[in-house]
This record gives sequence, C-alpha cells and structure tokens, in this order.
Amino acid sequence: MNWKFVLAAVTAAMVVLAGPAGATLQIAADIGGTTFLCVDQTGCDINLTPGVLQVSDQVINGVEVNGSIQTSTKGVSNILNTSSLSLINNSGADKAITFTVSDTGFVGPVTQFVTAGSGTWENAGGSTITLEWFNSAANAQGATFPGDTPGSLIDSFSDTAVGAADAFSHSGSGAVVDGALFSMTEQASGTLVDGGSLINRGQTEIKLQEVPEPGSLALLGGALLSTACIMRRRRQW
Repeated sequence: MNWKFVLAAVTAAMVVLAGPAGATLQIAADIGGTTFLCVDQTGCDINLTPGVLQVSDQVINGVEVNGSIQTSTKGVSNILNTSSLSLINNSGADKAITFTVSDTGFVGPVTQFVTAGSGTWENAGGSTITLEWFNSAANAQGATFPGDTPGSLIDSFSDTAVGAADAFSHSGSGAVVDGALFSMTEQASGTLVDGGSLINRGQTEIKLQEVPEPGSLALLGGALLSTACIMRRRRQW
C-alpha cells in the first residue's frame, strides 16, 4: 500500500472537515429604513483578526451605534456572538431596528444547542425587542440582508421596556441535528423610542461537537492497528 497516498488523502479530508474557505461572518442592519452591511475582513471591519467583525462607532439614520462586535469560533466549540455597547436614539422619532448576524462552516456533528441574550433599557419605556436564534443544517449563509435568516428558528425571546430603567435576560437550550458543516444566525429586532437607549445588548449561540466515547475510540484504534498488521504481513509475503 502507498502510505504516502493514504496520508495525503486523510490530510485532505481533515481540511474539508475544518470548514470551507468561503465561510463568512457578516452583519446586516436596518435602522428606520436605512440599511447597512459589513463582512469580516473587508473595509468596514476595523479588527484585522479573522472571525472578529468590529464595526466603527457611527450614526445610522439618527441612531448612534457604538461598540458593535461580532465573533465566530469553529471546531470542538462552535460559537456565534453578537453585541453592541449602546444604541442611542436621538433622531426625533421612534425607530424600527433589525440586526442580523450569521456565519457558515461551523463543524459538526452536534446534537444540542444553548443560547443566551441580554440587555439594559435606559429612558426607553415602550421600546421592544425580539431576539431569535436560527440553525441551518444545510450550511446556508445568512445576513446577506437584514431579514435573511436561513434554516429553522430554534429559540426566541421578546421584551418590552418599562419605566426609566429596565433590563432583560434569557437563556435556552434544545436539540438539533447538524452534520459535518452547518451555519448559525442570530437576529435582534424591535423598536427604540426617541430619546431611548439600549445598553450592553448581547446574544450568543453555542453548539459543542459530539465527542466519541472512550470505548469507541479504543475500538477504532484497535481496528486501525489490526489493519496495519495485516497489510504488513501481506507485504512480507
């Protein structure tokens, strides 16, 4: 047997399982009808680290967007995070807001997910927010536009601000069926009243790879060793 060929084939398979080169972390937003799109490692991303998408502080349609950071981690721990330090509406009118973040090429197999989201309202009584988490076993790219959420909705949470100061938090978990590669998408949508602020908004979605039982690993190792011994004997004959 040509062991160099086998080694090359195994290495190639590992590269494929690690994720496609075209996997893209990106964020799309709609603030009162004004849209925004930023893709990791492009001109709008002020952080040069792959898998970290940081958008510069700016005003979009009268709403200040500060400290917007999205991160993506792939492998044994598959994690998609999105957060902003503050959204401040001094536009003179209530604003409908949608933020969608997505990435592809997360590595399975996975069978369970956990989610979390939180934020603080400041002088924002009557403002609303809905947090949603999506899973695509087909590894479809999301956030190509603000409403782009491929796959199935696996968790959601809604809140309405009350009074001058209010806060919300949520966590969830459940089952999924994801094979070698899959995508995750998160969305936050709602209305921010004029003069109101949303502080420390954050969402996370985590899926851990299934790890073979020690017994299964031992069986696999034994099978590989036996195969190697048989091949060696054949070569001797």
